[in-house]
Amino acid sequence: MVLDGGRWILEQILMMIFQYSGFWQNKTFFLLDMLELALLLSIVILGLLAYLDTKKPKKFPPGPKWYPIIGSAPQVRESRSRCGSLYEATAEMSLYYGPILGLKIGKDAIVVVYGPQEIKELSLSEDFIGRPIGSFFEMRTWNKRRGILCTDNEFWQEQRRFLVRHLREFGFGSKNMSVLVEEEVSHLVDFINTTLNNETGSAIFNMETLFRVSVLNTLWQMMAGVRYSPEDHKMKKLQTILAELFQTVHMVGAPFSHFPVLKYLAPEMSGYNCYINSHSKIWEFLQEEINNHKNSFSPDHLRDLMDVYLSVVNTPDHGDSFSEEQLLAICLDMFMAGSETTNNTLSFCFLYLVLNPDIQKKARQEIDAVLGDRAPCLYDRPNMPYMEAIVLEALRMFGCRAFAVPHRALKNTYLGGYLIPKDTLVTANLHGCMMGPDSGFEKPEQFIPERYLKDDGKISVPENHIPFGLGKRRCMGESLARANVFLFTTTILQKYEIHMVPEYPPDMKIVDGVTPAPIHYKAKITHRS
Repeated sequence: MVLDGGRWILEQILMMIFQYSGFWQNKTFFLLDMLELALLLSIVILGLLAYLDTKKPKKFPPGPKWYPIIGSAPQVRESRSRCGSLYEATAEMSLYYGPILGLKIGKDAIVVVYGPQEIKELSLSEDFIGRPIGSFFEMRTWNKRRGILCTDNEFWQEQRRFLVRHLREFGFGSKNMSVLVEEEVSHLVDFINTTLNNETGSAIFNMETLFRVSVLNTLWQMMAGVRYSPEDHKMKKLQTILAELFQTVHMVGAPFSHFPVLKYLAPEMSGYNCYINSHSKIWEFLQEEINNHKNSFSPDHLRDLMDVYLSVVNTPDHGDSFSEEQLLAICLDMFMAGSETTNNTLSFCFLYLVLNPDIQKKARQEIDAVLGDRAPCLYDRPNMPYMEAIVLEALRMFGCRAFAVPHRALKNTYLGGYLIPKDTLVTANLHGCMMGPDSGFEKPEQFIPERYLKDDGKISVPENHIPFGLGKRRCMGESLARANVFLFTTTILQKYEIHMVPEYPPDMKIVDGVTPAPIHYKAKITHRS
């Protein structure tokens, strides 16, 4: 409809031009210089295109005005700068425009879903089960749709089934997972103990990096049969690169993806150089590990998921979705998603524990009563409701500042009564579910584990507590993430006291990016007296 209207306008303008030039009366072009006519036509066409670029699709969700070429980028930028993060900016806009927010950043139409009921509708709808298409999501896997996070349809279904089934053989979601995480926790305890000053029994730690390598190890042992020391120089460098990448781009894109010309005009400022260089270094690391597995591969002794996958790739009748390239993309997804999100959840958890010593005290009372000196395991969770409540609140405090991995409309469809065109990127701002005014959480900005405890002391999880999403796209790493947060937090509180460092006070501002993280803070860890 918009294009038809634009075509009619262009025809009318051309008619007026020709009539003015005397074309119809004199049958000649020489009354109007051809260069002037071409320039005029170019201006008219560009003006028309600019006008059409401001028109929203019919029944598209409400949002700020769209300007030619840049869309609503200025309004989003102003709000993000004032609020401090994209999740806060879109939350503010949603309170004004409604629970489903329609934006356009450069060339990309983006729908942000904020209302709790609308987020559930999005998560459970088969029409939105797709993943976004475009260079930003495909450049990370060599301009192809590979991996698990950013693929869909039959390809994704086949690869996800294979991944979940075979990771379980190496402990994922099984009884062995507790043992695997417990071992990694014990290694972290050894590292902390060796770092503590012999005289004072204390040391100051960077809390945003303390758990990174340990959390990655719990997954990487299943993926590649390898664990790294918390002091491993190469791994620390890689995770620093990953953290920088996650702070430079966002879940829905980056300046260079919304405005592709910036790749050439401003590759550094637009995030393009960081994006390419970071992925290149991670590809190199992962390819080296796959090559090591290929060189030591034995079909009679499959050590980890890499071996299992290579055994399938080596068979002549494997499915079309299986390839060494796809294995590398899976490893990329798991490496990126498997450590940063859980590490940041633990960072938020200890941020609030440092700010609330009384919660630490209550937790230790339960730990001492249930465990004594014995190390915790996952089977202790039903008997430790207060620790489980701390885990739930930590997951909420991370999740309420995060966006879900974007969805894609597989066809022209409706969401909350609005028409969403096919292939539109749709993402959920989980703040609406777990901290917004309609979330159902009282005093949502406060860290209150008791909110999950019923009068009988048992756990009750509110309906809007969905840090891992819902539906078929629910986070597949949920069980491992929950296990990590419970066992790392319980063990640290059992063995140590965590104190604020006045020189590095915690700040409630966050690092904005792909995954939220607390602003840099440190804590003093001491042996329990």
